[in-house]
Amino acid sequence: MYSAKVHFWLAGMTAEQIEILKNIVPLERFSHCFYQLQSLDELEKDFVPGIIGVVIADESAGFSPEALRSAAKDEKVVFCTAQAEAMSEEALSGIDFLWSKPLTTSLLKFYFGELLKYLKLEKDLWLTGAYLDNTIDPVPDLIWYKDIKGAHLKVNDAFCEVVGKTKDDIAGRGHCYIWGLTPEEYAKGEYVCMETENEVIKKGTTCLFEEQVKAPEGMRILMTYKTPIRDVDGTIIGTVGMARNVTKERQYQKKILEMAQMDVLTGLANRRYLESYIEEKLQKGDVRQQTFIYFDLDHFKQVNDDCGHAVGDRVLLYVASSMKVDFPDAFLVRLGGDEFLAIFLTEVSLEEIKERVDEFIHDIKEHFLTKSDMTWLSVSAGIAVGDGKTAMDDLLHQSDMALYAAKNAGRSCYRVYDVSMENEHIFITR
Repeated sequence: MYSAKVHFWLAGMTAEQIEILKNIVPLERFSHCFYQLQSLDELEKDFVPGIIGVVIADESAGFSPEALRSAAKDEKVVFCTAQAEAMSEEALSGIDFLWSKPLTTSLLKFYFGELLKYLKLEKDLWLTGAYLDNTIDPVPDLIWYKDIKGAHLKVNDAFCEVVGKTKDDIAGRGHCYIWGLTPEEYAKGEYVCMETENEVIKKGTTCLFEEQVKAPEGMRILMTYKTPIRDVDGTIIGTVGMARNVTKERQYQKKILEMAQMDVLTGLANRRYLESYIEEKLQKGDVRQQTFIYFDLDHFKQVNDDCGHAVGDRVLLYVASSMKVDFPDAFLVRLGGDEFLAIFLTEVSLEEIKERVDEFIHDIKEHFLTKSDMTWLSVSAGIAVGDGKTAMDDLLHQSDMALYAAKNAGRSCYRVYDVSMENEHIFITR
């Protein structure tokens, strides 16, 4: 993949030693050039980007380790000495490799071979890092690596963009700092992902989660894959995670679901959602009583005929908003046209229901009495009560029968279903 050129600057080496080094075959992908170093000023001309520079200096050249380090800057420094035990800690800190003299041919080949292995290992490590960076940085999903304590060791560009911090700023930091959590939020474990991290470590396998995190621009919903990182002995030493920001997708899904479940005009549930809602509640087995209140506007067709459908829509909106105010604890449905339904799945006394329905009917009537062109508009209602096992279709039928009874009784009133209604023949225009 790569091609590495190494410039060796040799100071104080004998001709025989130089020849030995030149005859050592470079490792794969490497090439060598050798130069004799007379002055440390020469190093500034050689050390250029893309070329590995190595200074091998014998103590006989008269250059101190400190001076070599200063001139070589970040390049490798090898110091050959017969007095290694006498070197100070400061002098030792300035060199990368120490070759002990006397340098026999075998020892010189060994030292140089180890140096070449080190240079190749360092270059291979760089290549592995380049592979990793060029793999994860173009990915639009968030990618991160953590140690066992939760400190972030490495992240990709997408991660930095979301949290608004640089890679250097993120390195070694925990979730609280990176995501900008308050101490209170962190103490409560809110938006910290600690539970999922612990679950991955406990299970020792890849896990999929949907998590909420608090980002600088607000809450984010992330679909995350997390997997453990293991040491050579199998011990888990950290985790790697990848997250896709699905905030917009979830918002779209929620909007689509609302559109599928709700009546566009009034914002109430539609009939399709009614069926799934009741079925879900009944399947859970926690419904002990069901109360269906079937509402229908009286003479609504005349509104559309005389005033137009736009006015008719405003009437329907008013009725729906009034239902939300008067029956906030009920599941409200627009069945279609001017037909509405209020459902109670909790135990509510019939007397309370009758009182609330009567008040609602009265309020609707009073409102439209103030409208000179719709004084005749009112609402009628039918009430049916069943237990937790009564089918929805049965309650719809019963409340509908009670509604027809209210219409037959003169409208702008309610009736409670009675089995005797099944035998009555009611023919009336709604």
